[in-house]
Amino acid sequence: MTNYFLTNNISGAWCGSFYANTDRWNALPEHLKVLFNMMMDTSHYYRQHWYWGGEARLRTAGTKMELTTIPDAEWRQVELEAYKFWDEVAETSPRAKRVVEIFKEYAGVMEQAGKPYRYS
Repeated sequence: MTNYFLTNNISGAWCGSFYANTDRWNALPEHLKVLFNMMMDTSHYYRQHWYWGGEARLRTAGTKMELTTIPDAEWRQVELEAYKFWDEVAETSPRAKRVVEIFKEYAGVMEQAGKPYRYS
């Protein structure tokens, strides 16, 4: 798909979040909820397998992917615009506001942790 791998990281880590409409989720029979949760847990395993067996190998030993990085000052602007977007999303519902608060808390921790997690 691309010859480049962007090393700037918008989240600092794979969050592994999946969302479902509460009313539709509550309407599911218990056995389908269990099946869904098993599939999500399994997807984390395959995602890790892809990273360590696929992407990481391509980055270190492959010939296709060229690492590229947006300079810190420019990347900081991307992050600041993301925060503005989060504020817009937070205004859409009480649930969205709670999710955005979690994202902001996570981003704050990552900023304090510094690189490679966040801009520092």
